[in-house]
Amino acid sequence: MIKAPIGKIIGGSVSGRALIRLLSNSRVGVGDILLARSDEVLYFLKVSDLRIASSIPDQFVEDIAGKRLQNMVTELFDVEERFYNIAEAKTMKIVKDNRFMPSRLLPKHFVDVYKVSSEDMQFLKKKGEIEVGNLRVGGEVLKDITLSLPADTLIRHHILVSAATGKGKSNFAKVFLRGMLHTNDYSCIVFDPHGEYYGEKNVKGLRDHPLRDKIDYFTPRIEEFPGSEKLVVYAQDLTPSDFFGITRFTEAQVQALDAFYKKFRKDWIKALLDSDPDELVKVFGEKVQKITITSLQRKIVYVLDIEDGEGLVFTLRKREGEALFDKIRSSVQEKKIIIIDTSLIGHSSEKLISSFIVRRIYSYYRRSKQKRPDMFKTLPELMILFEEAPRVLGREALESGGNVFETISREGRKFKVGLCAITQMPSLLPREILSQMNTKIILGLPSASDRNAVIESAPQNIQDDSTEIQLLDRGEALLTSPFIEFPLPVKVFKFEDILQKDLDNARQTRLPLGIE
Repeated sequence: MIKAPIGKIIGGSVSGRALIRLLSNSRVGVGDILLARSDEVLYFLKVSDLRIASSIPDQFVEDIAGKRLQNMVTELFDVEERFYNIAEAKTMKIVKDNRFMPSRLLPKHFVDVYKVSSEDMQFLKKKGEIEVGNLRVGGEVLKDITLSLPADTLIRHHILVSAATGKGKSNFAKVFLRGMLHTNDYSCIVFDPHGEYYGEKNVKGLRDHPLRDKIDYFTPRIEEFPGSEKLVVYAQDLTPSDFFGITRFTEAQVQALDAFYKKFRKDWIKALLDSDPDELVKVFGEKVQKITITSLQRKIVYVLDIEDGEGLVFTLRKREGEALFDKIRSSVQEKKIIIIDTSLIGHSSEKLISSFIVRRIYSYYRRSKQKRPDMFKTLPELMILFEEAPRVLGREALESGGNVFETISREGRKFKVGLCAITQMPSLLPREILSQMNTKIILGLPSASDRNAVIESAPQNIQDDSTEIQLLDRGEALLTSPFIEFPLPVKVFKFEDILQKDLDNARQTRLPLGIE
């Protein structure tokens, strides 16, 4: 199909932007992807700004505007030639000798420029196995170009999903998890603080998917979710190190925790909380002061959120049957998606649960690689998905010392474990953490500080995309990753729509032969 040009190159620089004079009837907006061919080189350009221009000196334009404000008749000749729009566009990549490469060249003056069509972007099809949406060219969605991501490289090199409230963070996460359900090579542990990933009454979630058998749900509300697993953590399965980073301890308190664990082993919490402080002082002598014991009792009770030895999730009761971590480990080995319901749990308890689970599963992966490499090869790529990322990766959270999430961000790729961190405020994350998140899904971010944080830490050059990011509507995203040719604008699928499509397809495959 022969395409009509929308403008011509009139200037620019390799380090700056190409300048394009647009035809008067061309509909070009910020974020549009354009093409230009010059000397057997194909240039992929992206519009970063638009401005009005005129061949008439500014003083005369102002005079004409003033007369028209006074309803004075002014006749202009050759309006389309004298008044026009200029697009500023950056070169994303060039194609030379059938190969994508960074641009070190410039197109010539007066080269025709075209808007990309579906035919131009066929190379994006089937890049990976997890479909997330359609290519978006400015305000237009190319519905026949579905963007699919390579999960193996994305997961182990970490993903950051950032957006303001209501822009579609959770929707993207559910779309990505739905894609993982359709594969057989990955597992994911999801911490669900709002009950939206698994789904609840009037909220569609993964439990409504035809492949729900590949999902294990751990919740304290098992009576509301038939088939779910009880989320319960027995105190005997906790160690003092599980509490580090959850609440602050003095040096004396840390030493006391160590003494309790050495003395009582798995019953150390029960001994601490159920015993009279004076009796414990007799046990430890001068090693542990009474004020230290009483302070530890208050802190541990607060974090566990228990009363008389029992809480919503934590309990001092002796464990019967399989431990929570053992169940989760089995689910990971079966390449399932594990969703942990933390919607009713307090802030400190939620941090303890997530740390408790993630520390053990990461340690399991590390030990497997070091001591049982053959078994390690059979383990799936594992993604840890969590919201409100600054709570565990923010500057304030890391001031009291590192935690397992920070460790995974630095070295998890060596052990097939990656993070999917979701946040409204990426500016609260340290620069070194942001830079470890190699793939960034950027939805609408109105805050300049948050935009700057993701732009400056992006693996590709998106310095000119601040305006586009600010203008992104709900479900519109900019995807940047070292594993794609250049930053891609995408219209993320609506989870409810692709869920219904999956349900319809599943229904059709179950129909008896001869029935339509």
